[in-house]
Amino acid sequence: MKLTLLLFILYHKLKKAAKTNTAFKSYIGTMRVKICIKTADGKRGRLFVFDKGTVSSRRGGGHTADASLVWADPATGFSVMASGSDEASFMAAAHGKLKVEGMAYYIQWFTDGIKMIL
Repeated sequence: MKLTLLLFILYHKLKKAAKTNTAFKSYIGTMRVKICIKTADGKRGRLFVFDKGTVSSRRGGGHTADASLVWADPATGFSVMASGSDEASFMAAAHGKLKVEGMAYYIQWFTDGIKMIL
């Protein structure tokens, strides 16, 4: 539940930034990409769709995406994402609790964009 709420809040922050943050709007202005953050079982997640300056989203973890961040479980996903720590993300990946599916470049682009608005 916490992970689902965190992803919902992230979506609203991204959507607002796409309208009000000039630097972020420019950053996402040329990209067409789908990023999914989900749990390994696919029960929890959210798809983030960037389409040349607009941001939309769909709930659930069963969507097709260009790249996905896959958490072993919701508790790990919430705690690492809420911490905002790159080190925590690295440690989660090192322990097999975080995996990347698809193009890692898109995940890096996504996380760089998040850092712009937080």
